[in-house]
Amino acid sequence: MKLGFYAAITLMAASAPLHAQKDKGGEKQVLFQDFEKLKNKDGIAELGAVTMVEGLSSPTSIPADIFQVGGSGDVGIPINIYGKEEPSADGGGKVYAGIIAYKPGKAAAERSYLTMPIAKGKEQITLKKGLTYCIEFSVSLSESSKFASNNIGILFSKETPGTGGAGAIFNSSDHVVKGQLNKVYTGFFGWEKVCNIYTAKGDEKFITVGNFDHNDRTKFEQLKKPKDSETEQVQHAYYYIDNISIRQIDNATECKCYNNKPPKVSDSFSTLLYTCNPEFTDKMTKDQFIEQHTVFFRAGKASLSENGKEMMNYVISEMKNNPSMKIEIIGHNDALEDKAGEEDPDFEDMARKRVAAVVKYFVGQGIEEERLIKTYKGATVQNAEIAEDDDQETKDAKNRRVNFKIVK
Repeated sequence: MKLGFYAAITLMAASAPLHAQKDKGGEKQVLFQDFEKLKNKDGIAELGAVTMVEGLSSPTSIPADIFQVGGSGDVGIPINIYGKEEPSADGGGKVYAGIIAYKPGKAAAERSYLTMPIAKGKEQITLKKGLTYCIEFSVSLSESSKFASNNIGILFSKETPGTGGAGAIFNSSDHVVKGQLNKVYTGFFGWEKVCNIYTAKGDEKFITVGNFDHNDRTKFEQLKKPKDSETEQVQHAYYYIDNISIRQIDNATECKCYNNKPPKVSDSFSTLLYTCNPEFTDKMTKDQFIEQHTVFFRAGKASLSENGKEMMNYVISEMKNNPSMKIEIIGHNDALEDKAGEEDPDFEDMARKRVAAVVKYFVGQGIEEERLIKTYKGATVQNAEIAEDDDQETKDAKNRRVNFKIVK
């Protein structure tokens, strides 16, 4: 089966309020969406049929999908155009939804979302300011996904958040709730819980499910195709969604899926690897050009990238051409790694570990270790190349480095 591009302007407001399910959470349940209330008794026949579910809409021009047991090949369960997945065991239903959470590069804006009103019975309601709610829903990564991502969450809003036009919805406000650890959801078969606790601001009438962060703030992993899969892999992270629940609680213990342990600092590590190739100018001495060669690292890592090896190979060649040359190797890390090191010894002394990795490479290429002076600066010296308009993620990436200085 070949994947196509399905785009249709969908309804901006829900066609009917979503009914609270007393049997799912009692009087405190303010929303439970299992996608089972279909408007058409004939069922789902094509992709993008999000408005076929009562109370459901998509806020952008790329609509979400609905899958159904007994549906056509593209939208069937357990086998559909994006792979194979059974309904979530929690709900026991015959329908689930699907959204695009991530696409790389120029296709980054091609995402889809699920929007629905918060309602009790037939009456749309607003969450009560100051009350706490247990938020949870189930996700499963489709076989077609070449990528997996984090940042899958729920946006609370007073109005529907989109205009029906093209493009992703970006929102970094305190109205967005992600899973407590905001992990990258990599599971191809079987369902995982996205769960957290939310304190209402008092203006929440709708929820929207999706990814509300720009790509440069989204962690992603490139995945191998599942063994024995016959589904075509596509440059996206596509997730099946089921059993969205919002329930008012009096304390965190009532939210069973909530992890009361605080997330580790390392869980928030960026995947960004900064690279920079120096350029020689007429005003620059040979020594200054050597010192422009910097090795950058991923967060929490001391492994050498191909770009880092290129930087070192140039310095090594100059040292071989000048046998009397000595080099100071200066290691740095970012402040977040220092915090992570307080929790986990694996992240302690990242500057020292990076220097050790660079020294090992130099020695392996035939440079005597006595010609290498080791210095550790940690997070105390910021990279002079940091620009005022760099975001924090980029600043941290520029600080995770080893640089060189000629010893006179």
